[in-house]
This record gives sequence, C-alpha cells and structure tokens, in this order.
Amino acid sequence: MQITAYAADNCQPIFATMARIALNARLLISGRLEGIGWFTHECYRRMIAAHPEHQFQLLFDRSVAEEFCYGMNASEVQLMPPARRPFLYDAWFDYAVTRQLNRWKADIFVSTDGMLSRRTKVPQIPVFHDLNFMHHPEWMPAREAKYYRNRFPEFARRASRIMTVSDYSRQDILSQFNVSPEKIEVISNAPADDYRPLKSSEHVDAQRDARADGNPYFVFVGSLHPRKNISGLLAAYTIYRAMGGQYDLVIAGESMWSDTMRNQDGVHFCGRMERKKLALTVAASEGLVFIPWFEGFGVPIVEAFACGVPVIASNRTSMPEVCGGAAAALVEPDDHETIATVMKKLENDSAFRNDAIERGLHRAKDYSWDDSANRMWECIEQVLKA
Repeated sequence: MQITAYAADNCQPIFATMARIALNARLLISGRLEGIGWFTHECYRRMIAAHPEHQFQLLFDRSVAEEFCYGMNASEVQLMPPARRPFLYDAWFDYAVTRQLNRWKADIFVSTDGMLSRRTKVPQIPVFHDLNFMHHPEWMPAREAKYYRNRFPEFARRASRIMTVSDYSRQDILSQFNVSPEKIEVISNAPADDYRPLKSSEHVDAQRDARADGNPYFVFVGSLHPRKNISGLLAAYTIYRAMGGQYDLVIAGESMWSDTMRNQDGVHFCGRMERKKLALTVAASEGLVFIPWFEGFGVPIVEAFACGVPVIASNRTSMPEVCGGAAAALVEPDDHETIATVMKKLENDSAFRNDAIERGLHRAKDYSWDDSANRMWECIEQVLKA
C-alpha cells in the first residue's frame, strides 16, 4: 500500500511506503520468557511503537497473552499446530506461516528464533543467536540436534539478511554457513530496566534473607543445561569454601541436578524466578560467577554489570567480547582453582571489587534495548528497500 506524506512548507514528499511486517512470536509465552523470548519482546514492542506508519502482525502458535499486544498498528494471529517438536516446526513454518504470509500479503517475515519457511517467496530475516548445535550436538536431544543441523544451513541460504547477537556469533555463522559478511547484522542483547544497583543495605539484607539464609552470596543465572557448566561452578565453589570463603552460592534456573548437588553446603537452588525478583537477587549478590562452555552472548553478564555487581566470566566464545574488559576476571571454565581464587579475592579485596564494579557499570551503558530495536528496524528497512 502506498501512502505519501508532504512537508507543510514546500509540499515535497517525505515518506512513501507503508509495509506489512510479519513477526514470529512463537516464543512469546506469558510467564515463561527465556533468553530468546526476552530478546523478542524487548525488540518487537519498541520497534512497533516507534513505527506507527507500518503494520505489524505477530504470529503465535498458542493463545495470545494481552501483554504481547503491542499497539494499534499490530495484530495477533494464532496459527496451528503448536510448534514444539521438530516435525511440527516444519508443519508450522512451511505451511501455517506460509499460508498466513500469503493471506495477509506480508512484505517481509522476521523470525527471532532463527527458523524460516522453506515454501514462501516473501523475504525473510532470521535471528541466529548461536550455533552451539553445530559444535556440540550432544548437548541437545538427538532429534532437536538433527533438525537444527539440517535446517539452519538452509535457513542461512534462504535468508535475505541474518541478524545475530555478537561478533563472535557473526564470525561463527560466516565460518559454518559460508554466507556473505554483508548479509549479517549484529544486534546485541541488553539489560532490562529492572537491573540496577540496590539503593540501601536493607534491600540487600532482604534478598539475603530470602535467598541464602541471611548470608552474603555469589549468584549464577541461567538454564541448568550442560553447556552452562554447573558442575564446574560447584567444583570451584567447593574449593572456594575450602580456602575459607564465607559467601553462599545462589543458583537461579530450573534444576536438573541430583539431590547430592542440591544438598551441597552453602548452595541454594532457587529455580525459575520472574524478572523483578531475579533482578533483585542479582543486585544483592557479591558477584556473578558465569562460566559456561559456550554462549552466543551471555545476557546475565550485562545484567550484573547494570546492577553494579562484579562478574567472573568464562573466557570462551562470546563472553570476552561482551565483557569488553570489564570482568573481574576471565577464566578457563574448567580451571576451578583459579575461579575459586578470584571468588576469594572478591570477598577480601575491596579495591579489586570496587574497580570491577565501576568498570561493569560503565560497560553496561554500551548495551541498550532501544538501540537494539533500532538496529533491527534498520535491517528490516534494508530488505524492504532492496
């Protein structure tokens, strides 16, 4: 549809096109947003609000929660079947999505979980957050790993452009899928507004009481998945306590671990937490210990930075890039002795701790969801103008 607006003083056209932009909203699940879901929510709602001149349609595979109705210029459609298994992914993207793109006469399809339709001629832009499935398929259920390894190279070829969340992931996509460098745009994650320093010691004490029996604590945030290296974290924490360390360890994420791990002295498994509680838990901690084997970005790092919390991070994959020199330490994820030593130093050396806090607060300013949404829009606009 063509709409032409004119400047009042000289009647020169200043804008000429309204676009129909279809958005994959499959991972927008109320109360269950994970990393990709938060990326989707933060970018979509800002982008839709910033561009009332365009029409957006969000495609869901289950009932739509009111919190994901983003504005008058956005509509929501539930498509069947729910795409929660590999064989259903193809049914949803190749048939249900394809039909809806045709029915709505979409100009473009954006998919923040990376999956695309193989049957549409509508230009498509996926977001590839990381390619861990190409490097470590053993970390996924066999059918999921097979699907991702078979389909994502094809998605990369079909994509008009590709968005990803770090330069590390950009280089990995280039290496794995042999696409043009000009085809890939980096759009970072960012900390939500809830992540900020606590204002008083009373707030810190309240979180210690709620999470760690009143004790100061280190924190880990993330899904309890093999690549997150929880066993290595617990091994380092055991050494830290043997060194005389006094802080507890709070682990925020859904548990997949044995009672033996759960019963380790000083360790508190808190399970899934909603965002405001999680932000308070992080902000009240003495440090984030985040030592995964593999990350496409590592959102807990920048969330901790924004809270004024020092970070011990893995030196693998994207994490040195995201830290940007602001980590208290970058460590080998299996060097448990060094991790424990840095934890002890954060406990005992206030100058070391304060320096890490200041560098982290400064680094957090480099990440903004407003900027990320703007970059997403610029990528879409480039395809629309092509």
